[in-house]
Amino acid sequence: MFRRFGNLGAQVTKYQRNISLTASNCKGHSKWQNIKATKGKNDLIRSKATNYLLRKVKGAVSRGGFDLKLNRELVDVEQEFRAQGLPLDTFKSFLQKLKEKPEIEYTFDIIGPSGIFLIITAESSNKKSLENDLRKYFNKLGGFRLAADGGVRSWFEEKGVTHVSASKAGSEITMEEMEEAALELEVEEVTLFVEDSAKKFELLCESNNLLLVENGLSKQGFSVLSSEIEFRAVHPITLSEADARRLENLYDMLQVRTKLSNKKKVHAFSTHIFYFP
Repeated sequence: MFRRFGNLGAQVTKYQRNISLTASNCKGHSKWQNIKATKGKNDLIRSKATNYLLRKVKGAVSRGGFDLKLNRELVDVEQEFRAQGLPLDTFKSFLQKLKEKPEIEYTFDIIGPSGIFLIITAESSNKKSLENDLRKYFNKLGGFRLAADGGVRSWFEEKGVTHVSASKAGSEITMEEMEEAALELEVEEVTLFVEDSAKKFELLCESNNLLLVENGLSKQGFSVLSSEIEFRAVHPITLSEADARRLENLYDMLQVRTKLSNKKKVHAFSTHIFYFP
């Protein structure tokens, strides 16, 4: 289950959104130009919605437990699955997996092609298995290697990242309206971007304010598309075409491994960010 590649550097995230690339002059926008060739638009939208809700399931469980009779927040997430026409089997199976086989999140610092820095986060009950898979992928692709823990992360900062639809009650939201709402919620930055032909806003905040921002926007009637903590490169860069292709190949390998993990309950990868010193 992946995050996305984001601000270049780049990033990928847990419970997959999609891998994506940001040009240095397109702040806040994340997109691989060829993602549409590998994943249909409708499937991608459903995947993003599902993964966002799965993250909410995990958060609700951590705060209130597994019992739907006692955890109102978890019931609300279940209702969101219904409201969006997403399969309840996904909700139930994910909840069961969290209960039967809780996994630990591990973070690996990676040095990639041309000296870029990469952070990969994965959930698993077996760290050694994760490392073996990563080394296998790195050997096949070439140009990637594990770095000393902590050496890469100092070049990044954790931010709360919330994506909001630019449409509200059938009307388009202006930048001024979005900024006014964001100001009340201690948001640091608001960016308008276009993804899959739809206008969206990206709001950045301190990581410990993320839940406040998400809940505040929802209460004001905004449509929150995703909300999560992401690593952001302190000094984003633009990758060469060759390096971008190698990173895409790595993503494809991790994506395949995630699909196997979902079936065999092995482990799932979640990739974060790149930085060029």
